[in-house]
Amino acid sequence: MQQFDITVANTGAFPVHAPGRYIKYVAGSNGGGDASLIVTPGGQGGSKIVLQPGQAYRVAESKPTPDSWTLANSAGGATIIGKVVIGDGRIDDNTFSGVVQTVDGGKVRTLAGASFIGMNLTAAPGAGQFQHVQLWNPAGSGKRLVVEQIETVSSVGVGFTHYATTAAISTLNGYGVSKLFGAPASAAGLLYKQNNATLLWTAAEMLTNGPINTTSLFKPAEPFVIPPGYGWGIIAQATNADLTATWEWYEEPNT
Repeated sequence: MQQFDITVANTGAFPVHAPGRYIKYVAGSNGGGDASLIVTPGGQGGSKIVLQPGQAYRVAESKPTPDSWTLANSAGGATIIGKVVIGDGRIDDNTFSGVVQTVDGGKVRTLAGASFIGMNLTAAPGAGQFQHVQLWNPAGSGKRLVVEQIETVSSVGVGFTHYATTAAISTLNGYGVSKLFGAPASAAGLLYKQNNATLLWTAAEMLTNGPINTTSLFKPAEPFVIPPGYGWGIIAQATNADLTATWEWYEEPNT
């Protein structure tokens, strides 16, 4: 029995050149999405089996012993990082159960280009004006944004109210930047800003405080999820108050 580290991208095949009738998908993660694998034993033609982490498969004794195995990403989602065991023995217990906890889901998401950070940087909006910022997910993005934390800061002492929104505000302020340097920017996480004499949103979800020039970190116990066609808006609750918000999120298919 041999154990192998695997890295299975969203497309293409990952070959494991090891003979054996038995394969166990010991552990695997792609940062929270569907981590199922399609496994194909060498020499078995169209025989394909879908395995979840912890599941195993043995080729029938009437079939030739495979000289290799081919793995593929069943759901076509983010890259799967994990381990398989191949050989002619068998593992029935949960000896390797701890391995899945050691897979760093955040690192997997970043390496797959699915983790982002973005900043709404605004100036004082002027007398009688409220500053609004927003993280917006366009209706046709096909992705959902999983927001892990937000930092807010202002040069004046002000509270910040937070809202679930259903329309983008007026001025595009930037795009989410990938945490993997050199990877493409987000096409789903768009950053907007708008000055307005009245509050654009009124049904606040929560309030955070903003001491002068002091960053306030909001890291919820569970992440907020923004599906396509929705956004997260923040308003500085005083006129002529600047507002800077830094968002951290990752993206996954909205399925």
